[in-house]
Amino acid sequence: MHKLLIRPLARNDIKNIWRYTYKNWGEQQADNYTELLDLAIHEVLENPEMGISIEHIRKGYRLYHFKHHFVIYHLTSTVIDIVRVLGESMNIEHHLLK
Repeated sequence: MHKLLIRPLARNDIKNIWRYTYKNWGEQQADNYTELLDLAIHEVLENPEMGISIEHIRKGYRLYHFKHHFVIYHLTSTVIDIVRVLGESMNIEHHLLK
């Protein structure tokens, strides 16, 4: 099994998702959504190839669409490195090439 790393930017993305959801739909919904997001990240850990390749943006990177967000990760032979969790309306290329 791969080792899971979650980068600080991705952790910050998840915190911001929680805050946005809390502001708009309350604490219970924010907790529920981020728990489901955590489960989605662990699904990627169980099946690393499930995400779509985005090699055209960055070599070795993949994208997994979960509800209204994209879990973006770098896949190596030993590590799944979660680099960002971005809203589906965000410009992925812009955020990955900064």
